[in-house]
Amino acid sequence: MEQIIQLNANAKLSEHFSLGEFTKSNSHPEIYNIPSHEAISNLKRVCEWLEVLRERAASPDPSKGRGVPIIINSGYRSPQLNKRIGGVPTSNHLTGCAVDIRVNGMEQLIRYAAILLDYADESKQEFDELLIEKNRYGAIWLHFAVRPKNNRRKIKFLNA
Repeated sequence: MEQIIQLNANAKLSEHFSLGEFTKSNSHPEIYNIPSHEAISNLKRVCEWLEVLRERAASPDPSKGRGVPIIINSGYRSPQLNKRIGGVPTSNHLTGCAVDIRVNGMEQLIRYAAILLDYADESKQEFDELLIEKNRYGAIWLHFAVRPKNNRRKIKFLNA
């Protein structure tokens, strides 16, 4: 199976996040996963939140630098990719409004969730979903979504 080269993978969505991080698919590299301009705009909105998360999750030790790497498992998904991986037809990933963030254990996941919730309260901005997800193999991740409007502030633990 030949991997498809994604155009503009190095394009910056924000200071620390690139388009390629949000469009790569390790499980299905053969599927075109190219977002529309609207989806890219939505990804930039998500990145604003991720920049805050990155900064606030930093170590209190200044010698270790500012900010921690935030690793993206899944961002934008084309309809073909979403279907192939078993995503729901109404997924926020389809519009570039969602991100799945890799974590190193439950403590980091809860810390990240608390940072995002605190930021929502402080900034008076709304988000659509903050989901703690676990699959049948025991892997956990944080799903976070922000829509341009009609955000629901949905917070849930999902166990597949």
